Amino acid sequence: MGRPEPEPDPNAPPPSRLRRIVRKLWWFHSLFALSFGVGVMLFARAGLAHADKVMMALFVSWALMFVALRFIVGPANRRENETVARKGVRVATNYIIKQFYQQMFFFLTPLYASSATWSLASLNWWIAPLLLACAVVSTMDLVFDNVIMERRWLASAMYGLAMFGVLNVMLPLVVGFDHRTGLIIAALATPTSVALLTFSVKQVLSPQGVLLTIATSGALLGAVWYGRALIPPAPLAMPESSVGHGTLGSYECLPGSKHEIRADQLDGLRCGSLLREPGGLKESVVHEWSHNGRRLVTVTPEHMRCDGDGEVFRSTFPAQLMPEDPTGRWACTTFTIGGQLVGVRKFRVIAPPDSVLKVPGGGSGSGSGSGSGSGSASDSASGAASGSGSASGSASGSAR
Repeated sequence: MGRPEPEPDPNAPPPSRLRRIVRKLWWFHSLFALSFGVGVMLFARAGLAHADKVMMALFVSWALMFVALRFIVGPANRRENETVARKGVRVATNYIIKQFYQQMFFFLTPLYASSATWSLASLNWWIAPLLLACAVVSTMDLVFDNVIMERRWLASAMYGLAMFGVLNVMLPLVVGFDHRTGLIIAALATPTSVALLTFSVKQVLSPQGVLLTIATSGALLGAVWYGRALIPPAPLAMPESSVGHGTLGSYECLPGSKHEIRADQLDGLRCGSLLREPGGLKESVVHEWSHNGRRLVTVTPEHMRCDGDGEVFRSTFPAQLMPEDPTGRWACTTFTIGGQLVGVRKFRVIAPPDSVLKVPGGGSGSGSGSGSGSGSASDSASGAASGSGSASGSASGSAR
């Protein structure tokens, strides 16, 4: 906990001109740090081929920062009468910690943003804005020094969020774990690291401390297990997803992208997902087909061998499961086999004009409307060819 704020002295002289200038310089430095952080985000977006090396370096830096937070800076390590040398070490260490925070949060933000599904039907995008907010706060020197670092619980919360975010990305990226395993390890390791940062080793290893740490770890593990669909499988991203129908093209990889399909033309209804992940995919995916919000079937898509730098998975909807009235809202949702949401592709089925509705394996019905598709990341995809017999178009991503 931070120390109580002293009451302002009404008779105190106003700040000197030098102090006012120094304060303005700190805000100028904060603006520079924010600009540098934007550059880190752009690098993280364009330099994913080297993300594993950068993440390892940042994790080592993060471990060093833990030592600094625990034993050098913060109100718990402050003494009444400090020497000039100790104050200088504190200021220098505090400055280095801020740089680590900035690099970490600004680097993680685009990784989670590209992996999230930016749709009102999805809630796994929440962590990217939270990371960005922490990144911006870490560039505001006066706020970070006087508010964050002076309150151990705030510093621990930021550290815990960064630790969880780093491990969730680093374990699949560097170690090669699947995303579900990385998520579990991150959930188990974060409470222990935060406890050691906030309390002394003696307090953590006491019976009460051990029980509290185990209980917190179990609670966080249960939360991420049952809510794993709310956490994006970073750095896995789905730049493009499409839905097509009709006869397969001879060179088709991704199907042609349709946003509306007539109900009498649902033969060969299929969905394709283009996935990218630095270092290759760590686990396979499944396609969940739904109609008007009701899940119809979950299928394992075929892993296509296509040209380009991505991996394509394509599934065909079973004709025997076609609803009697297929008109309405449809979605092909891509999940990892561990249950984390990768992306959603939406489309609508409309009734044919002035004709009796006949669909494969179904009956008749009518309806109308328009639809839109959503993926998981922006960047246009390349290398996926669309063959004849499928309508063409462009699939929209869901994050930039």
